[in-house]
Amino acid sequence: MQVITDSGTDTLRQMTAEQLLQLGGRHVVYLKAAMRGGKQTFILYGANGATLMAFDTIEEAVERVDANGLSFAAVH
Repeated sequence: MQVITDSGTDTLRQMTAEQLLQLGGRHVVYLKAAMRGGKQTFILYGANGATLMAFDTIEEAVERVDANGLSFAAVH
């Protein structure tokens, strides 16, 4: 990640919480396992927490993420 500087000050440090929430929002996703109808599914969420898609397998989710040029974020 390239940090853009403004007069020697990191722009990231000056961002509001809302701006940080939107940072990379169109390119970063996370995956979460869930039970639906008694069956395990894998739900893909956008960085803003919006549900994007559900998959039967992790492999399907990874393929879709790769095909769309997205990146996974680790969420703890």
